[in-house]
Amino acid sequence: MEISERDYDLLVDTQITVDVMLGSADITVKEFLELCEGDILSLNKVAGSGGDIYVNKRIVGTGDIIVIDDKLAVRVQEVMDSDNVVRYFFEENLI
Repeated sequence: MEISERDYDLLVDTQITVDVMLGSADITVKEFLELCEGDILSLNKVAGSGGDIYVNKRIVGTGDIIVIDDKLAVRVQEVMDSDNVVRYFFEENLI
């Protein structure tokens, strides 16, 4: 699929949700139900390895987790090229 300038124009004002995943853990339902305030759940990523950036459950980039004014943020380090992102939006009928 060739991406036209019109395709880009259709997307620029479209709202999307961006998720950043720090890591994951595989646990049983029993272990989950036993979690209490203050418990620690170890994730499968090494400290300092950053987060994966997702749009609609599809990874589109990676970044470093930082703190700005007491809020978490992500500094983008790598991102999918724009043609592939636009193609994904049209294939998934996100617009």
